[in-house]
Amino acid sequence: MKIKGATEAEINTVLKILAPYFMEYDFYFYGSRVRGDFRTLSDLDILIRGKTSMPLEVIDSLKEAFDNSTLPYIVNLTDFYNISDEFYKMIQDDCISAKSLI
Repeated sequence: MKIKGATEAEINTVLKILAPYFMEYDFYFYGSRVRGDFRTLSDLDILIRGKTSMPLEVIDSLKEAFDNSTLPYIVNLTDFYNISDEFYKMIQDDCISAKSLI
């Protein structure tokens, strides 16, 4: 499966940044760039899911890595443990596993 709103090079950049955390966390792309109804300035939404919540300092480090990357859009990181069941139900059909894109 592909992400309609990101090039292969952009996805490779994202995967390279996330790779050190693949043993402890799963990452899922969702939102307009997955569905295909994105705009030029739409962000890339990533859901983080592990056995526990990802520490804020790690999320901040990831955000900084994305901000300093060559990606032409903002990456929005969402921790599974900080969202409501209703929100998860809204996005779960969109979710594409980052590991499936390796």
